[in-house]
Amino acid sequence: MSRRVAINQTLLVAVAAGFTFVSTAPLIWMALGAFKTVAEFIAIPPVWIPNFTYLRNFSDLWDNYAPFLLNSLLASVGSTLLTLVLALPTAFGLVHFKMRSANALADWILSTRMMPPIAAAVPLFIIFNWLGLLDSVWALIIGYAGFNLPFAVWVAMSFLRRVPRAVLEAARLDGCSWLQTLMWVALPMCVSGLMTVAIFVFIFSWNEFMLALFLTSRTARTFPVVIASFAANSKMYWEYLSTSTIIQCLPPVILSLVMQRRIVSGMTMGAVKQ
Repeated sequence: MSRRVAINQTLLVAVAAGFTFVSTAPLIWMALGAFKTVAEFIAIPPVWIPNFTYLRNFSDLWDNYAPFLLNSLLASVGSTLLTLVLALPTAFGLVHFKMRSANALADWILSTRMMPPIAAAVPLFIIFNWLGLLDSVWALIIGYAGFNLPFAVWVAMSFLRRVPRAVLEAARLDGCSWLQTLMWVALPMCVSGLMTVAIFVFIFSWNEFMLALFLTSRTARTFPVVIASFAANSKMYWEYLSTSTIIQCLPPVILSLVMQRRIVSGMTMGAVKQ
């Protein structure tokens, strides 16, 4: 019996390793391509191990496209802050205020998240054009926050429910307003959940492509739009495509690794009823 279990475990590990290799091989190849020249990209046989001291692709991207990387950072951070400012009071009110239509309102908020961004691209283009915000980072911040708000509200509701009502009532008896109760009592007790919402909203905004393509043209272009421009009809800029893809992946990966414990803690908040 033990031998059969060992064989089964070996087979499962082999299958998992195979799926892992198939999934990660394109990413590894793209990462290696960031250190290749154009000649090495089209060389036959392929250059498997590039010269890792070759950093011209990175320097060229930084010299020519650093402002667009900054646009992505500003839009992602700005939309994350705006989403938190709007989502946390909304979630707190839906959880702790007595309203007849609280559940219906929460369901309606969630339903708006099901709309694909492309469905709102043209209306948003018209609105921001009328406001004079086209091709600006402000348009991206508002648009990203609007699409991430339903997700943030629902996740925030899940961890705000864990705050004991007795603690909130004690704060109110001590003279705290509802805003003070939220800021100084509820949120400090839900730091892990707050960080979870912030990280996911940042990643969603950082990787967003469709709205950035519609709402920007030149000045406020984000890095995903720049990456798409390297795949032109007449020529594929493989060296820049590989390098920019690695740069685009680094912030979410680093943020997820650094905040991994916070993410796991926040995702499991409220999983067990006490």
